[in-house]
Amino acid sequence: MTTVKSIFGLNSREKLFDHFWKSQGFHADSDGLTQSIQSAMRDPATREKFKGSVQRGIKAQMEPERAKATATTVATAIPLVFDPDVIDILRTDAPLLARLPMRGYSGDPVRVNWISARAAPVGMVNEASALTLNLQASNDFTLSKTDYNHKIYADRVDISDFAERVAADGPVNVRDTALGARISEWAQFKEQQVLYGDHTQALNDGSPGDANAFDGMIVETAAGNIIDKSTVNLADSQALLKDIKSEIKSLLQTRGIYKGDLEIWTSHTLFDELENELQVRAVLDQNQASVNFGFEVIYISGVPVIASHNVDQHTYGAGAYTPGDEGDVFIVNKRANAFASLAPLFTVPLGRAGLGDMMAMGEYGTYIDRAGGQMSKYLKAYNI
Repeated sequence: MTTVKSIFGLNSREKLFDHFWKSQGFHADSDGLTQSIQSAMRDPATREKFKGSVQRGIKAQMEPERAKATATTVATAIPLVFDPDVIDILRTDAPLLARLPMRGYSGDPVRVNWISARAAPVGMVNEASALTLNLQASNDFTLSKTDYNHKIYADRVDISDFAERVAADGPVNVRDTALGARISEWAQFKEQQVLYGDHTQALNDGSPGDANAFDGMIVETAAGNIIDKSTVNLADSQALLKDIKSEIKSLLQTRGIYKGDLEIWTSHTLFDELENELQVRAVLDQNQASVNFGFEVIYISGVPVIASHNVDQHTYGAGAYTPGDEGDVFIVNKRANAFASLAPLFTVPLGRAGLGDMMAMGEYGTYIDRAGGQMSKYLKAYNI
């Protein structure tokens, strides 16, 4: 029987990593992880290299001699997420996902090792003790490990001769095509799963609560760092700002985290509450003859606040799983939190139907927390 893995060509870890990452210039470090796509794209030469890669790849896939997808299709699968046009879709449609480091991993499962305890040093000694350090007990540390299994995302897109073929040869933006629409759906779905994925809900609907889903932040964040905020008194004029700030300071104090690694992810609704607490004033730009009322960027204790419509309550499985709230706040550590994959979002041909091509879209990866959930927080459901 043909399996999804064989259709997508997901049977060989080595081939997957070589094709989707190594051949694109991404190499695994000692921990098995590559540089993130976002950091690589800061280099103008890299952006230029991948510009238009989706259009070129789709054009090649639509050639008549291309066969239907089989177990060997991995050799011709087209990775999508390296193209700057696709990254632009992420920035606008799933701004949190666009900021989560997307990294390759050369294996399955993803093994994450983190130091959970360290012995104190020997400390200050006299000269005699310094000469007999070999008699001191070894100062060790505790290394904890977590294995994350890659999960399969699947979708289908029909590409017509009259649209995508023109896009493949001309200046049509990827966003304006059928493929662009499916990429947008993938980005928003994945952002929801990164936040609210929970496979223990054991649904059978393909949602973030499906038994085959990867677990997101509400599961992977350490239990002690998941804090119910539904009963916090927000009557004070700056109560919300102060409470979030205190949670950041607590994280810095107890974990020794570098503040520059942190971001605050929340909803547009809560972002609006923060604006109001900051006493928004109108700013007049006389050169443009325009007035702006509100903030584009907010920092709390030096940590940027990023808003997305996907921080909200969602309904999956006909109401069986309803995670999330507009009052949710995620304090994210981008050094620890990432999405790791053997195969980032890609397409493979399924065959022709009339005047168009049927293509499968797939991804083989998972959300990971390299600190065991200790260096991030989930502040649950402020009553805004």
